[in-house]
Amino acid sequence: MQEDLQASFDFASPKTRQQPSRFDRESLFFAILPDSRSLDECVAIQQWLQQDYLPLASPRPPAAIHVSLYCVGRSARIPEAIIAAARQAGTAIDACQFELAFDHVITFLLPQDNAIVLAGNGGRELLRQLHVQIAIEMHRLGADANLNPNFQPHATLLYDKDVVPRIALQKPIVMAAREFVLLHNRRVEAGYEELGRWPLHARG
Repeated sequence: MQEDLQASFDFASPKTRQQPSRFDRESLFFAILPDSRSLDECVAIQQWLQQDYLPLASPRPPAAIHVSLYCVGRSARIPEAIIAAARQAGTAIDACQFELAFDHVITFLLPQDNAIVLAGNGGRELLRQLHVQIAIEMHRLGADANLNPNFQPHATLLYDKDVVPRIALQKPIVMAAREFVLLHNRRVEAGYEELGRWPLHARG
């Protein structure tokens, strides 16, 4: 069965291989989107950071704020076969709802502008389990399992060349994970294209 899936999705093609640079390339990934309340809180923290720490920073548009869950791949163009496989993997996931809690701001050092992100360990293990489930399904379909051993829940708010020290928040931002989505970033277009959305089950 696995060989048939591999043949139908044609993952052996060189154009499907992940490229070393993430810039000016498309990306396909699973994510958790904030609910309206937590999104408002994210934007408030974003504005506070700009006002008090990073006046020249580039804010991420509210519609683009998300918690990364699993990177399917990055390339000059994401092949339709990989998109189809990711959709199939999303449909196969069976996981429970949970909550994420972000209680501090840190800087991720990047080759170009650094990412200023919300971070925290609340819900980290459950998010990691979902990350692993998706990797298993992608591997079952013949794709690379892009497991990240240093997986850390975060939501990028700003980009800037400067670095901010770790800043503890007076009140954590709690984000309810009730579903997850598949997003396609085409780079040349503004925002992300949502390619799929799947519910997480309420705990019985």
